[in-house]
Amino acid sequence: MRMRNSIFTLQGALSVLAISIMVGYAAEALQPTPERSGAIYAQDPAPSPPPGQATPDQRTAKSSTFMGTIVKDGSEFVLRASSGDVYRLDTPDKAQKFEGKSVKVTGKLEETARLIHVEAIEEASA
Repeated sequence: MRMRNSIFTLQGALSVLAISIMVGYAAEALQPTPERSGAIYAQDPAPSPPPGQATPDQRTAKSSTFMGTIVKDGSEFVLRASSGDVYRLDTPDKAQKFEGKSVKVTGKLEETARLIHVEAIEEASA
């Protein structure tokens, strides 16, 4: 009987040891670190430049010419290019007078936003 009690005691001690090791691993696994949790350590996005100041992408981009039709999309005017692509325009006041007309837009394309920083809009010659 004495042997049986010592086995239960040894088994109990090993069980407690195993449980404490598992709790320790679980506690470590739940600790936030930069590698594990980008949300907790997320950096603020780069601040946007003040109005009228070009972003780095805009400064290095070259002016291009886009052909298409100015159409109203909700509250803004967009260029529906001959290829079917749609580009937002940063100057709705310039675009409004060309609504429904075929135009040639000269400007710098901000590809990620699909936004043309308009330099000039003129009616396309037929």
